[in-house]
Amino acid sequence: MKFTVKCCALVLTLIVISAGMSAQTASAPPNRGIVEDWSTRQIVFSRGALLQNPDLLYREPRVLAQAMTRWQATSSGKTAAMSNPAMVNPAVTSGKINVTRAGDWNISLGKSHVAADMYPVKYSNDPTQPPDCQNDFAAFGLTVAGVDGGTSNLVALNNLYSPNGVCQVPAPTVFFSYNTTTIAGLGKITTSPVLSLDGKKVAFVESVAGSQAIFHVLTWTRGQGTIAAAAHPAAMTSLTFSPTSGDTLSSPWIDYSTDTAYVGSDNGVMYKITGVFKSTPVLAASWPITSNKYRLGPPVLDSSRNLLVVGSGNASLYAIDVTTGIVQASQAIGAIGAKYAATISSPVIDITTGFVFAVSADDGSTAVLKQLTTSTLGVVATARIGIGGTPATTALVIQEPSLDNNYYNDPASGTIRVCGTSPTDTSPYEYAFGFSPAGVMNTSSSLARSLSTSTAARCTPMREFYNPNLAGGTDFFFFGLTQDCTAPGATGGCVISEGQNNVLTTATVNGGPSGVIPDNYSTLSQAHSIYFTATKQNTAYKRYQDTLQ
Repeated sequence: MKFTVKCCALVLTLIVISAGMSAQTASAPPNRGIVEDWSTRQIVFSRGALLQNPDLLYREPRVLAQAMTRWQATSSGKTAAMSNPAMVNPAVTSGKINVTRAGDWNISLGKSHVAADMYPVKYSNDPTQPPDCQNDFAAFGLTVAGVDGGTSNLVALNNLYSPNGVCQVPAPTVFFSYNTTTIAGLGKITTSPVLSLDGKKVAFVESVAGSQAIFHVLTWTRGQGTIAAAAHPAAMTSLTFSPTSGDTLSSPWIDYSTDTAYVGSDNGVMYKITGVFKSTPVLAASWPITSNKYRLGPPVLDSSRNLLVVGSGNASLYAIDVTTGIVQASQAIGAIGAKYAATISSPVIDITTGFVFAVSADDGSTAVLKQLTTSTLGVVATARIGIGGTPATTALVIQEPSLDNNYYNDPASGTIRVCGTSPTDTSPYEYAFGFSPAGVMNTSSSLARSLSTSTAARCTPMREFYNPNLAGGTDFFFFGLTQDCTAPGATGGCVISEGQNNVLTTATVNGGPSGVIPDNYSTLSQAHSIYFTATKQNTAYKRYQDTLQ
């Protein structure tokens, strides 16, 4: 993500205040790049509340990154000098590159793709400079067991701002490509990878279904491997955290301030791993914590309250005190015993107000979006979002909600969006709900519209991104449909960009997209894009944020 040094007065004020507070306890962290991964927007906050809690800027890097990108001075970056022009051979030595239209590219990833509902990760080297062709990269963890000298399951690309454009090359370049599998023929990356703040290390989970899960931290080397000829990692630590169960859904959450990871398994156990990036990963004493016997979703940490909130396949949320390792609270979001009530998408937490937002496909009546207090998981408001999974034959998961840019400025002016179902069948519907002056979610929708008439189509995760330089400032929502979007049938899936005035732009993606990761807000050529893979085609894509071209 790129922003100018000339940020708005609020951000500068927050930084000065926070720096003064930090000087009394610890020095401010060094300048780092920006990590955009699955967890970035699971933490939200509001402008006024952040002024009351400025220490969050340094305690939680996700807050600082979003504050500086949302509240910076509008600038396209066109007059700034390019920091690192591409000086490498642009040819990808293996893997098929297609430049389909002026503005986008796609590249074959060989034998696999990012798992459905999981995310790639994007690293921007220096957020005060224009897009960096050499050091900015996107990495993809793939659902295939890697083979040395053959199949890759962790691939990164640089020269992203192509074809031509800022990078002045016709296509992206393979940055590194590894076989990270340690359980031959079985171990796969089924969740989202995460990065260290300097981008030099990538952490991820290798999962063997029904058997075990291994936490890896890889120190990558530029130029190692190709897509068709994977390199074997020369520097990778491995920790088997779950010896009897795999991990198919629980992407690791990194607490950067303590160098700690939290990750769950398919048998309802939550693990704490210390020494992630700065030392050697080990399991924390007094952990793991068993919440239940059902698989866990991705956890989210509220570092203001030291509470880790995670959804479970038994349709409940759990709040775990990370200091004591005790389950402090639990709450049923769906109806216990309902066939498709699982609450396994990640919660969204307002770290300043202490509210958490979570969804369920069936609370015994309908699909629901709930607002709860983080500390007790007491229900504050319940919004109905369609019939959901109540029909006995319908397998359905509701993906996590997303808050708009107005919410960050003032919750009372903001909305929360989610993809539910029609009130009468399981076809996908988009809903939006406003808030009261006290920040309580309204239960009557301000938007409810059909996205497809197909009862077989499902929404992929929704991702918000504010770009101040497009159309005078555009708040985007990126997501997709698994089928019956751009054409009838299973191959008619699409990626969707929702921009100004709720206008939808679509582009065909076979099986719909994985989770979508946004790029910069620079308007330099090829530098404001999104990245994802198709879920039924082994292809990585870059598309423009506004036109999807």
